[in-house]
Amino acid sequence: MKLTAIIFMMSVLGVAFATPYVMKRIQSGDSGISLSQYTPPASSAQTRQTFYKWQDANGQWHFGNEAPEGVEAIPVNIDTAANILAPVATQEEKPTDSQLISPEPAIPDSPVVMPSQALELIDQAQQVKSMLESRYSSENEP
Repeated sequence: MKLTAIIFMMSVLGVAFATPYVMKRIQSGDSGISLSQYTPPASSAQTRQTFYKWQDANGQWHFGNEAPEGVEAIPVNIDTAANILAPVATQEEKPTDSQLISPEPAIPDSPVVMPSQALELIDQAQQVKSMLESRYSSENEP
């Protein structure tokens, strides 16, 4: 059981690591198919199909290759070749001047203290500490 799980996890990891390399190769045109060589399939009798749609007594629509007898069906002509779009190469967007300006530096997590304020802050911290100690000692008394 453990061996099966290990083999499964290793194969998942292998696919996860290989996918970016395969996708990069396909996008760069190394696969033998380039965007300029692609031609979508032409419309033909094989790519054109007729389906029918009809509504039952409950108002629900149904679709099928053949319409049932006694039902007023609407023919729907579909050309599957018309639904295929040729890939389009896009240009990489160049950053604008406003995007090149670096943002303002982030505010640090700890506040900046002037040396003259340091003694006052130490006194405040000692007051908080004594308040917490008195609260803790009063809670623990029976």
